Amino acid sequence: MPRPVMFSSRLEQRRKVRRFAVLVAVTVLIIGIALIAVVAMQGFDLLGAAEADRLPLGLAVLGALAGLLVLSLVAYVAVRVFSRVE
Repeated sequence: MPRPVMFSSRLEQRRKVRRFAVLVAVTVLIIGIALIAVVAMQGFDLLGAAEADRLPLGLAVLGALAGLLVLSLVAYVAVRVFSRVE
């Protein structure tokens, strides 16, 4: 049985764009976290072998995560903005 249409086609299109924008932002976030984790683990292993201070690398990881959150937000907004261009 077909589902009744509750929204206009314009609202349905906005919902689809919003979902796609969230998908893009989450994808950027997941891939970025994976890359940061790989580089951080390599860096912590290297610093552990050299018995060096790990604080600067920890701060760099936090900075990279903050930048990644901003990048994900920018990706979300970009998808939403470019979807409105006709």
